[in-house]
Amino acid sequence: MLRNLRTLVLTAAVALTAVAGVTVATPGEAAAADRYQGPTLKSEQGSFNGKNVRLTLTNPNPATVLGSSCTSALLDGTQALQAFVAFNAGDYGTIVKIMLNSGLRFGPAASNNLISPGPNSNSTDVKVGDGVYLFLGTCGGLGTLLDPTDVGVTVRPVIVPSGIGSIGSVLDFGSLAMQSGVGSSDFASILSLLSAS
Repeated sequence: MLRNLRTLVLTAAVALTAVAGVTVATPGEAAAADRYQGPTLKSEQGSFNGKNVRLTLTNPNPATVLGSSCTSALLDGTQALQAFVAFNAGDYGTIVKIMLNSGLRFGPAASNNLISPGPNSNSTDVKVGDGVYLFLGTCGGLGTLLDPTDVGVTVRPVIVPSGIGSIGSVLDFGSLAMQSGVGSSDFASILSLLSAS
């Protein structure tokens, strides 16, 4: 009974953040090294040629001879929770492992170097169902090959649909977090990220 009450209270708190009009939050960002910054991530909801979410990634790292590249993925469910907990703990090695998993829904990528300059910003349109997603972006380069923790990471929650219609999605995500045994400090961080404006 007490466990059910605790779950109800926590999921209701998450739902209140959605009622406050949260679509996406200010990105969390962590740079494991001065050399690589995490990408700038943006998400928009609308109608994009049959897709309902547009993901945009911009590589903020300067163009150098060795350069840098950024990639991203849109995660959901347990994988999104694992990535968020790893991000919150500064466990960038785990984030790199998640990004190497097969079957990811990849988002945009961008590269930046002097020898072979690529686009510094890119967008990808995706079709997703209602739910809470984690838009995860990483930037790295040669140093990352030698040390996977030498990576810049950015996370941004994406709630589909946005606004009041997202209460059910947020409740489902809160329940999943509780069932997955997410610690109270991680859950508080999830609430903070979802409620940021």
